[in-house]
Amino acid sequence: MGISEKAITGKEGILELIPQRPPFVFVDSYYGEEGGVHHTGFTPVDSTLFAEEGKLLEQGIIEHMAQSAAASTGYSFRLKGEVVPVGFIGAVAGFELLRLPVTGMEIRTTIRFAGEFGGISLVEAQSSQSGELIARTQLKIFLNTQQ
Repeated sequence: MGISEKAITGKEGILELIPQRPPFVFVDSYYGEEGGVHHTGFTPVDSTLFAEEGKLLEQGIIEHMAQSAAASTGYSFRLKGEVVPVGFIGAVAGFELLRLPVTGMEIRTTIRFAGEFGGISLVEAQSSQSGELIARTQLKIFLNTQQ
């Protein structure tokens, strides 16, 4: 499946992929996977948690990246007909913020699963807005598949 061929947008579709619920939802589009890279989107508004003075703050960007990984994982589990697991962030490493994204404009994020060991996944995330890189990080995520 390529990017956008089977895009999932809108609250109902996204909520099937992630465990979070409003008002703590920081991903609103899953665009698909291509070459091992998953693509998501989020358009923060002024009333979004962690938004201030027309910008999404650092903690909102990190949460968006983590939920982008969750949506990617959720999509993969759904394709296999399995229950979507709950994940927990074990660590955020090498977070680099180049600029805060503005509200009202979509943030596009790429997620690449770089490895897995003992139930912990290493995830590389990069976010951009209007084609400009705004942040990148690595996340260690533990999946609770014993539900």
